[in-house]
Amino acid sequence: MNKPKLASFCRQARHAAGRFKRDRRGVSTIEFAFIIGPFLAITLGTMEVAMVHLMRSSVSNAVEGAARPIYTGAAGCATVQTVKEEICSRIAMKSEQSCQANLKVILEELADFSGERIEAGTEFDQIQDSVEPGGSESTMLLRTFYQWNVMFPLLAETLGGDDGALVLSASTAFRNEPFGSDTGCQNP
Repeated sequence: MNKPKLASFCRQARHAAGRFKRDRRGVSTIEFAFIIGPFLAITLGTMEVAMVHLMRSSVSNAVEGAARPIYTGAAGCATVQTVKEEICSRIAMKSEQSCQANLKVILEELADFSGERIEAGTEFDQIQDSVEPGGSESTMLLRTFYQWNVMFPLLAETLGGDDGALVLSASTAFRNEPFGSDTGCQNP
């Protein structure tokens, strides 16, 4: 290549580079492509954390509400099924069947509030349902474990769960009222 052709080529290259630099068509699309991934991750992660806290609060409130018929004696001869139904009827975010399949309950009578408790296990599948309604004026402990399936699996480990699921637990301790029956089974 001779010098005039090289100079012409360089001028044309600078001119094309200048046109490319000034051309703004498609910049918004490229910026959007860079931003949408992190934006969705942050937005969906925030929604997931909010849902977990809302569900944790809902389970806790349901346990408190379900304990009332037990300590007043109105629950009669409480069973695993009746306690689960009572709790699930108070959780608005899940269907009844889904709730009962993902819920484990342990209701036990204690010698006192610092008494020995039934070992629950560390994995959801290891937890055995158990209901002992207790008698009049007995010290009781109601523990529940609800398995919440995380919608965004990348957050499961961060939130403390394994295999895309978290176990939300709630418990309440109470003393049964003197409802007039030693067995805890007061038929209405």
